[in-house]
Amino acid sequence: MKAGQAKQTNNVELSALQLKGKQSVRATFRLSEQMIDLLKVAATHLGVQQKSLIDELVQSRETLDLIVNEPREILRTEVQRRQKTMVLSRNSLNLLDDISNTYHLSRDYLVELCISRLIPFVDAEQEKHEQRRQLIKDVDCYLENGRHLLKKADGMLGPEDRFRIKLEKIINFTEDNVVELRRFVKDKKTLMY
Repeated sequence: MKAGQAKQTNNVELSALQLKGKQSVRATFRLSEQMIDLLKVAATHLGVQQKSLIDELVQSRETLDLIVNEPREILRTEVQRRQKTMVLSRNSLNLLDDISNTYHLSRDYLVELCISRLIPFVDAEQEKHEQRRQLIKDVDCYLENGRHLLKKADGMLGPEDRFRIKLEKIINFTEDNVVELRRFVKDKKTLMY
């Protein structure tokens, strides 16, 4: 029984090599502005660090094999590129190096392929945000109708009427929430890449 217990303990223990693999390292890639912006926008929208996002995109050999072998719209065009230093785990960097050597691809291009997986997500969020902008116009009309109704209640019932006072509270509450909605829609302008 003691031998079985020792086996279970070994499965739980981490080796120094595993821990070093999780260690953060800096690597510099030459990427297009579009891919740099896409990574930034997605990380901001998701509320995660770019490092976490890159590590997720470069999560496994199987995923990278699929990415490399999948037909892509991202062509190796002569787009102007700039250096971007990123922090990622040592395991992710080693995996990128291994896959780029295996498939004879530049590591920079491989990183761009990984980042390009974010395009459908960000495009869907941009479309949803456009719908939010349309809805905020309807919300503004709703609030304006409430203000007109309050004026009407003033004229019909007077400023001290309990119904009118309750209606005013509702309109004030709505105004506060509309301000919050507008701020949310404005802040999400970062969805452009």
